[in-house]
Amino acid sequence: MMELMVEKEIITEKGTVRLIRDLEPGSVKGLSMGEGLGVFFHYRYEDAHKTKEVLSTLCGSECQRLACAVNGEELVGYVTVVCTAEGSRWRGINDSLLKTADGLSDPILMELGSIEISKPWRSLGLGRQLLEFMFMHGGFRDKVVFSRELSWHWDLKSSGLTVYKYRSMLHNLFESVGFRYCETDDEEIGYAGENMLMVRVGEDVPPETALTFHCSVCRSEPRGWGWG
Repeated sequence: MMELMVEKEIITEKGTVRLIRDLEPGSVKGLSMGEGLGVFFHYRYEDAHKTKEVLSTLCGSECQRLACAVNGEELVGYVTVVCTAEGSRWRGINDSLLKTADGLSDPILMELGSIEISKPWRSLGLGRQLLEFMFMHGGFRDKVVFSRELSWHWDLKSSGLTVYKYRSMLHNLFESVGFRYCETDDEEIGYAGENMLMVRVGEDVPPETALTFHCSVCRSEPRGWGWG
């Protein structure tokens, strides 16, 4: 049996689930992957294997954050919060935020990288509880966390929802843990009308830092046809 620090136990209709964060390096490797966890939700072996490798790299990281839902020795859900990509627009925004808040540590701006729940464990409120567990106990009071919700990542087929009902579901889910819808001119988000940017500003983020972020995600200058 793996030795994992149990942070919180919850009871669901399908059994007891342990919510765990701040895992030691190598902790994820001994867990089996729940059905439906993997790149683009196809659950091919190579997708689940790649996902496990990515999650393993987050364990023990000072910057990246990982919270897992575990039933027995099976990973049935996870949520990640990661640093912005080097050279990206978002890393540039983070650098701008650092100039407005001397007392805050780098990074100020982080991205919700992914959240997945295993197919048999969906519709049990596990996603909401995982997010609450991450943000209520993960040290995000002085962070701005954004989530780029892109419809081509959504599991519409398994959910049985239309794209806009799925969007509404995600909007409500993220709002329940302090995220708010934010206007943006990001080209990837603007590619489809159902995409959206959700943002969570921590309680200890200064107002001027929050304002700098909101001004940075929506440029005022025209950028050509369809983006003005």
